[in-house]
Amino acid sequence: MEAHGLLKRRTAAGGSIASLLASTGRPAAQAKSEFVAAAGAAAGADLLVLEPDSPQFAGLTQGFNRRWLAPNCVVIFVPLTEQGAQIALAKAIGFGPGHVRVRGGGHCYEDFVFSEQTLALIDVSLLDEIGFDSQQGVYYAQSGGTNWDLYRRLYWHYGLTLPAGSCYSVGLGGHICGGGYGLLSREFGLTVDWLSGVHVVTVDRNRNTLFKRVNRQSAPGPDQNLFWAHTGGGGGNFGLITRYEFATLPKAPQRAEIYTMSWSWADTIVPQGGKAYLKQIIESFEALTRTLPPSAFALLKLAHEAAGAVSLVVQYAYDGAPGSSTIPGSSTILPLLEATLNQFGIYAAATPHRGALIGHPIYLANPIPYQDLTWFEAVQTLNGSGPNQKGKYKSAYMRKDFPDDQIATIYRYLRLYPTEADGEPIDMSQSLLQVDSYGGKINTVPPQATAVWQRSSLFKLQYQTYWQDVESGPSPNGEAHIRWIGDFYRDMYAAYGGVPDPAKDPSNNVDGCYINYPDTDLNQYGGREGALRLYYGGNLQRLTQAKAEWDPLDYFQNDQSIIAA
Repeated sequence: MEAHGLLKRRTAAGGSIASLLASTGRPAAQAKSEFVAAAGAAAGADLLVLEPDSPQFAGLTQGFNRRWLAPNCVVIFVPLTEQGAQIALAKAIGFGPGHVRVRGGGHCYEDFVFSEQTLALIDVSLLDEIGFDSQQGVYYAQSGGTNWDLYRRLYWHYGLTLPAGSCYSVGLGGHICGGGYGLLSREFGLTVDWLSGVHVVTVDRNRNTLFKRVNRQSAPGPDQNLFWAHTGGGGGNFGLITRYEFATLPKAPQRAEIYTMSWSWADTIVPQGGKAYLKQIIESFEALTRTLPPSAFALLKLAHEAAGAVSLVVQYAYDGAPGSSTIPGSSTILPLLEATLNQFGIYAAATPHRGALIGHPIYLANPIPYQDLTWFEAVQTLNGSGPNQKGKYKSAYMRKDFPDDQIATIYRYLRLYPTEADGEPIDMSQSLLQVDSYGGKINTVPPQATAVWQRSSLFKLQYQTYWQDVESGPSPNGEAHIRWIGDFYRDMYAAYGGVPDPAKDPSNNVDGCYINYPDTDLNQYGGREGALRLYYGGNLQRLTQAKAEWDPLDYFQNDQSIIAA
């Protein structure tokens, strides 16, 4: 690929380059063009190179999770074109395997991008074009775009969408290839179920970069393995992704109903039975997941007692005029919700949620009980990523309902108040177990058709705990939160060796973990390979083969990257 120009910039854009350009209020292409021109580059430049004396350099070496920094980073490459991405990687590999990391949205839960080992960053956030390629006959999204970019451009220009996540600032580069999902996934499947091609820059055994275009029609062997590996193999494993392609995409819904309701710990759960009442809430959610049509998605936020309440959020997408739901015998989905929750005696006690609705996905600063919106309004309403905080996360898939011993564990930990070493209690008001409804269209795809192995689950779990600190970076301040979530998780899966290991579950309920919610604690159970088996199940062998074929020198590595065969 030919290079058009290189710009070295010492006073570069701020903490999030794409965000800075968006704040100008100008169209994206105009803002980018003006930015490059202001930096002294001719039109058509491929790459910006940012150095540490830039006043904003530090802001680009920190993740959305404030725990993670890249204090030893000496250069940031910002590709403006796909050619620029290949130039960037060719320059960055001089820092050696494991020292080059790629940043998109900056949302990685662990230190896979921002760490002491990071010497060179490739920030793809300005590689954010989304559109239709008439020559290739495909829709495309460059890897630096965000969920918000994707929804906005596909909807405004084509009336289409992709069943991606609801956190607006999450980058597409890692989200899509990790098997991203969202509120439309029960109806339309996962992001990778629509993927038809990918552009990726790799590094061969001779340390040469290679720009590859691979797709579903690529020849069997290494090329087909490279494409398949990006249908759920996760980011940071095989190369530098520059563009995703989609031969077709689903039509965006016209409208969406959103219901939010809560059950107070102090006023309802504890006085009306404690653990038994929480069990009723959980069982009602299990029943709801089986009852809701595929166009509905439900989230149960099992928040810590300190947060005040346990909450349920349901989005139901539909076409037609307001109130034209296709639910039999009703113009809305409310009667179905009411009937299901009444079976367990909890509907009458539900109240509007007070305060912010915490957790990912779906952070709502001020939710109201019911809205019937245009679908795009619903996207905007439920697109909160929440504030930058420090956090720790864990995940699990479940094929069946929660057994009684797990419900007892949930109740115990949601009422446990850990303390710091000095005996001071910590703030648990932003700690929760979120349970997402799953299944539907997702489970119609065979496990080996994509790299996403988990195709039989009904629920997807995300354990979360958040805290704030004066300084960014690792600190002792979060140790009690990390200990709480670690103990919670270990006790939940004690019967399976401390993790949701399907190989140790004779009941065939748990089914491993989600690579887009990485958790390095899993390495304590069988090493890195044991963790990878939890993420990839029976697809791990083919992924290790693709790793050996396309990243033989292991340039793309982290504490849970795929190991070459």
